[in-house]
Amino acid sequence: MTEMLLRPFVRVQTTIAALRDREDGQTITEYALIIASIAILLIVAMLFLAGKIDNLFSDTGGSVQSPGPLP
Repeated sequence: MTEMLLRPFVRVQTTIAALRDREDGQTITEYALIIASIAILLIVAMLFLAGKIDNLFSDTGGSVQSPGPLP
């Protein structure tokens, strides 16, 4: 009788231990945090460098419209 009650209890404990040791969700969360932090860093960098980036694109566009003399 005790064995009949003990087997399901052990099976439930084993299942809980197996689910607790899973790291799938943890890995996905870590990757999501890394991607979010990179995106935030890029947005902040673009905000601080907006003027320089605008000048760079303007200069590049100007040089494409009026190329220098051919060698």
